[in-house]
Formats: sequence, structure tokens, C-alpha cells
Amino acid sequence: MLFTRFFVGLIGCLFSFSIFAAEDTDHDVRKIAEKGTVALTFDDGPNPIYTPQILAILKKYNIKATFFMVGMNAKLYPDIVKQVLADGHAINNHSQTHPMLTKLNDQQLQTEVEMPSVIIYKIIGKKPVCLRYPYGASNQHVRDVIRENGMTPVPMGFNSFDYNRPGVDKIVSWVLKNAYSGQVFLMHDGFAKREQTVAALPQIIEGIKKKGLGFSQICVD
Repeated sequence: MLFTRFFVGLIGCLFSFSIFAAEDTDHDVRKIAEKGTVALTFDDGPNPIYTPQILAILKKYNIKATFFMVGMNAKLYPDIVKQVLADGHAINNHSQTHPMLTKLNDQQLQTEVEMPSVIIYKIIGKKPVCLRYPYGASNQHVRDVIRENGMTPVPMGFNSFDYNRPGVDKIVSWVLKNAYSGQVFLMHDGFAKREQTVAALPQIIEGIKKKGLGFSQICVD
């Protein structure tokens, strides 16, 4: 099922899972890249077409990234979730259906926050340590619910705007122009039409290396 960037999906059922105890982990989780590096992050996957291509590029360059997965996609493609972990990348939560979390009632919000972690845990035996809220939309209540579910809320980072499909050259130049120590780049492997992201990624990696920067992960336990 294909969701557009501005579609808000709502789920009305509530699940509970005892391993997700309430804790504020903000002080234990790195949310920016290490000094002298940038962090590559990918939202909305996994996707059976684009995620494997991105994994192959990252493996070629020996780079570890962070993937923020949508729960319904992780459930559809568990083998890809396993491959992301096997390749050494961090797997985190990006809500269940990619709604704007600030627009949900309490039951819907709890489901959107909790269910991806349940799904991911069942697939790989590890729970996400972070949740990146869709559209960069949060408020204190949303962040509190994320923390109550044992995760650190994280913002989107620097937006590559790759989902707008402006062309490979524009994606590359925009990212490289804004590459500096500590930067976290937001790109996308999930939902549809990510060909430009895949094509831009090798040029982005090579350009960042030419600037003397390395690569690190965020939201790793």
C-alpha cells in the first residue's frame, strides 16, 4: 500500500508490550554525528527495490548508516530489516504509518509510537532506541509519549529534500554544500520513486570524503 508524503494514516487499536519500559534515554543516545564526521540517515523504509540498492552502495564504501523504519513496511519486508542489521546499520522507529503525530488522539499516538518497536523487536530481537517523528512535527506531549515507550525523540536532521525529486545533481550539490562536522543528513529509502536518492548517494559519499569528513551513526545502543 502506497502512502504519499502528506497522507496521515490513523490506527485505532492499542497494543501493549512489556519490554518497552518508560525511561528517558536522551542523555545516553547520540543524536548528532561524531566530530569530524557526518551521519547518513534513511527514512520510510524498508522498500524491496530501493533499500537493497542503498545497502549495496553503503557496503561498497564501508559506511554504516541509520535507518528509521515505518512499522507497516518493516512488517511487510522482514528479510530486508534483517539484512539492514546484518550489514551493521542502526535500525530505529519512524512511526507505524507515517502520520503527523501531533494530530493524533492519545490512543492513536500510542499505537503509532509503540507498534513499530514491537514489530522490529519480533524481527531482529532488538528494540529501537530512537523515534524520529514524521514531517519533523512534534510537541511536548509527543516527545513525552516517545520517552514513555523507552525511546529518545530525534528531529529530522538536515533535509536533503530528495523526496521532491529535484534531480540528482541538485540533491548532491545541496547536501555537499551543507556537509560539515556533526551534520545529520536526512534521505529516504522508503515508499516510492527513490531512484534519484540511489543515484545521488555515491556522489554524496565521494564528495563528503573529499571534504575530509568521515561517517558515523546516530541512535545506536
